[in-house]
Amino acid sequence: MGRREIPEQLLARLYGFADADRIAGVSRGTAKRWLAGYSYTRLDGTRVSQPPVTPGREVPIAGVSFTDLVELVAIGGLKAHGFTVPTIRKIVRNCRDLFAEPYPLSTEVFKVDGRDVFVSRDSALHDVLHRRGAMAWDEVLGPFLDTLDYRDAFAYRWWPLGRTKPVVVDPSYGFGLPVIVGSGVRTEIIRERVEVGDSYQQIAYDFNVDIAEIESAIQFELQRAA
Repeated sequence: MGRREIPEQLLARLYGFADADRIAGVSRGTAKRWLAGYSYTRLDGTRVSQPPVTPGREVPIAGVSFTDLVELVAIGGLKAHGFTVPTIRKIVRNCRDLFAEPYPLSTEVFKVDGRDVFVSRDSALHDVLHRRGAMAWDEVLGPFLDTLDYRDAFAYRWWPLGRTKPVVVDPSYGFGLPVIVGSGVRTEIIRERVEVGDSYQQIAYDFNVDIAEIESAIQFELQRAA
């Protein structure tokens, strides 16, 4: 059976690069560098160009899809865990080859079989030790992949605080921005209301949501602001 096509909805450019940085919890400018590539000038004046870290997209359009976002979160987790960008490039490239997918980190097969890549196949990771690969999977990738919902082999929904918290990122709702489950109220709107001095009780009343849902929305926003 041939490789399945990723649904167009998952590839639609829903986010600007700055929004993607915030939602993914990575430093400013990361989404643009990792998804569109970048260039810089060495001290000797030589111009150096670097390709995208995740090269699944055909054209570096100024925008980020939900699928891009999923890979951005996964890559950001690896970098925060101490993996260098060259090593992450190697990991992504090898995963693309092994799973024959342009966006391997967002596929269900990666969730099912990916640990073997990180732990058992030293030829795939070259200089990444078995123990380090196991730690990366157990502490970063495995927990992250558990927060994704899959449909037809592709991640289509993300629970950024885990499934027990009512905050979801879904390209089908709220233009793909983080919202409170069921109500569709964007978490950034909740944060803005709190910042101007509105009480949790007043906000909950206005949007017909629970206090606990307001607290989860603020938890998500504070994590992204840290």
